[in-house]
Amino acid sequence: MMTGEQYRASLRDGRRCYIDGELIEDPGEHPLLRTAVTSVAGTYDRFYDPAPDAFHPMYTIPRTREDMDARVAALGQSDITAGTTAACMALVDVAPELGKLRPEYRDRIYAFFEWCKEQDVRCSEAITDAKGHRRKRPSQQDDPDAYVRVVDRQSDGIVIRGAKLHITGAPLVHEQVVLPTKSMKPGEEDYAVACSVPTNAEGLHIVNTTNAPRGEDVRHFPISSRTNMPEGLLVFDDVFVPHDRVFLDGETSHAASLAHALGLWERSNAVAYSGSSADRLVGLASLLAEMNGAADRTDIRDRLSEMAIFATMCRAGWEAAMANARTNEDGTLSPASLYVSASKFYNAELHGRMVDILHDIAGALLVEAPTMADHDSDEIGPDVRDHLAGEGGWTASERLKLLHYVRDLTADTYGGWIAVTESLAGGGQYAQRLVTLRHYDLTHAKELARKAVGL
Repeated sequence: MMTGEQYRASLRDGRRCYIDGELIEDPGEHPLLRTAVTSVAGTYDRFYDPAPDAFHPMYTIPRTREDMDARVAALGQSDITAGTTAACMALVDVAPELGKLRPEYRDRIYAFFEWCKEQDVRCSEAITDAKGHRRKRPSQQDDPDAYVRVVDRQSDGIVIRGAKLHITGAPLVHEQVVLPTKSMKPGEEDYAVACSVPTNAEGLHIVNTTNAPRGEDVRHFPISSRTNMPEGLLVFDDVFVPHDRVFLDGETSHAASLAHALGLWERSNAVAYSGSSADRLVGLASLLAEMNGAADRTDIRDRLSEMAIFATMCRAGWEAAMANARTNEDGTLSPASLYVSASKFYNAELHGRMVDILHDIAGALLVEAPTMADHDSDEIGPDVRDHLAGEGGWTASERLKLLHYVRDLTADTYGGWIAVTESLAGGGQYAQRLVTLRHYDLTHAKELARKAVGL
């Protein structure tokens, strides 16, 4: 396994990453990436074990509920790049199916998985293409590179071209796992490609954005100053991929299988932690009510009960997904798609409502509160500390810390990022509806209705 310092060194491998138009020499030293690198390095140190057979639990292929619980618990103690390694689990999930197409696909997947495990690397989920005109198929685009495609097949590998969008942690991982973004039809064989590309591969360029705060006094951003991660645009400019890193090449019939598998594992990460995230919202709302001296008001209790129901149902969704988990031919356990997608939809659909309640309890001071620098000022600080002291012994400092935390979480830098990703990560709401209906037993439901009606 790697230590945090070894991880930092592994990023200095010649990868071509950009931010604000500038080529980054060392991600660990860039002011907008430094915190994210430190977060990942912290995960490496947290799980480091010098034993030769040690590995991060995210590389445990779950066979039982206990395996899955241990994996989820470990991911909860890790940075987000550990979660994005769900691409590896997606490959493992469909390995038996791809093996029926070509046995070498299955062998390559497991060999790659073991290599990642032994080398202690991080992998991205490179799935969303640039797409161009959304109403046109990949093969119908004016620009044939609107979707990543194979442009050359050589004796020892393939050459790919195109782009993948909003890839979380792209400049900070070691491998970019490229998967089809959707089903492909006959005639679109070049777009039915799955492979893994080293981040420092010749011809790969990564253009990055980040939700890291750009202000000097990061106390005003208590979450985004500690929890931020770059999102990358991957540009593949005729990148060579050796055959041992190619997992699908031209079989249009199985492009959708990979896309669906990644969707499942990506959504599973979100659903597994949605109950805890919702509990945090309930706790914040309760603290805000106490701070404002409104904890015993009937209308506030009603709002808190609504939030408590939301949190309970989020947790129930994950429990249902595991209670109905399936096992593939190789023994890999995966959560039930029906409950994962339904829960993901439920969470995203009502998350905004929970945030509205939080804001209503907090009041306008949430976005109008003075900064911590104001609080500490020799000149104006005494007035801030005097007038912002709260009910029940709340000091001005405590009130400001709570308000700035909630603002950053729901209405500012981190809040803006999570408001979009909460809904769109793992596919938007339309995708959740489609997957839920696909796995729902509609025949059984209609039979119950027929019996009830007497048809």
